[in-house]
Amino acid sequence: MLVSVIIGALNEERYIATTLEGVRQQKTKHKIELIVGDGYSEDKTASIAKSYGARVVKEERRSAAWERQAACKVANGEVLAITDADAKLPQDWVQNIAAEFAADKSLVMVYGPVYFFDASGWENKLSKVVMDIFISVSALFGMHNPIGSNMAVRTKAFSKIRGFNTKLVTAEDLDLLKRISKIGKVKYCSNVAVGVSSRRVKKWGYLRFAIFHMVNAFKFHLTGKAQKKYEPVR
Repeated sequence: MLVSVIIGALNEERYIATTLEGVRQQKTKHKIELIVGDGYSEDKTASIAKSYGARVVKEERRSAAWERQAACKVANGEVLAITDADAKLPQDWVQNIAAEFAADKSLVMVYGPVYFFDASGWENKLSKVVMDIFISVSALFGMHNPIGSNMAVRTKAFSKIRGFNTKLVTAEDLDLLKRISKIGKVKYCSNVAVGVSSRRVKKWGYLRFAIFHMVNAFKFHLTGKAQKKYEPVR
């Protein structure tokens, strides 16, 4: 199986090398294609990505949805494994994703938990506990909450629904779930985990961070509408 690893990026020179190194260190029997959707970064993001052998696709419209969409549109893989430019990937990430799709042909989306990897020790552990409980319980009750930094979709299904809704600034991952779940099965997998930077929670604080994301998720699930502003944090 060819797996296309998709990374959306904008001015991520401080973090993207860690993500790209994580892709390079994957232990898998499957082939990997690495594509970065870059929002015309003004720093060294694109050159760093190219130094790791990534194909860089430029997208002048700056948002997670547009940047991911640009990369996904040129992908050749049977599966699109989507993450962010501030992610730290376990070595079995691609292998675990591919195994799920290979085992169940009706599967159209796989997603897993996201934890902090660069906060203090107790904060990293707490983020793991809270995220595991929130996402697994939500999935148990049929309210899936995939996070854009750790989800994978079958390419044919992605193309069938025309990919991301690029009109959305936030909740583009939940919108993708909503539409793709109509044509196949979605699965939460606890062994498909990813670490991400805690930079936003450090700037916003835990209360604001938690309220924003939880309210935005429930708002989208209930009304189909989401926040239209999401300030960049670099």
